Amino acid sequence: MVRRLCATLPAMSVPIILYSATSWLAYTVAQRYYNAEHYVWCAPVFDARSPYAREWHVPPTSSPSEIYRGLMEEVKRRDRHSAKIAQNKIGIVRGASVKRADGVITKAQEKEIVAAVEAAETADFAPLLYVMPYQLVAKKLKIVPVAERAHPLSTEFIIRRLPRRCFDVIGDL
Repeated sequence: MVRRLCATLPAMSVPIILYSATSWLAYTVAQRYYNAEHYVWCAPVFDARSPYAREWHVPPTSSPSEIYRGLMEEVKRRDRHSAKIAQNKIGIVRGASVKRADGVITKAQEKEIVAAVEAAETADFAPLLYVMPYQLVAKKLKIVPVAERAHPLSTEFIIRRLPRRCFDVIGDL
């Protein structure tokens, strides 16, 4: 599987580490309700502006660094009209619906998650960074279809069920 996946990556290299940015609330919901399994959209570089990142073609909306910094700025400034926070809320609620349909949570738990999202304060969306060793998660990776990528040539991955033991978290828990 790893060889087959690597064959679809840019010829330059295989990443050592993958990165993903999320909110404290999304992390906490996954820990509490989804058996500590996390849904992540990840990239092979932290900062897409780095000269080392050019081979991966990661645009700003998929760059963990830019997502993290943008969310941090909006949380620090208590932006109640934050588009990033609004998107995160939608993602958490959509995730709860998917998890209920998959039988991971009950209808009551889904309602509890929705209520928590609705009651959440701006500070609850403080950013966290997931750091995942590529070799540890390679078998779980799905390459994002071209139509869903931020740029058709970017390298982006999804991990639908990332166990907590497979990544480290940077940020304030």
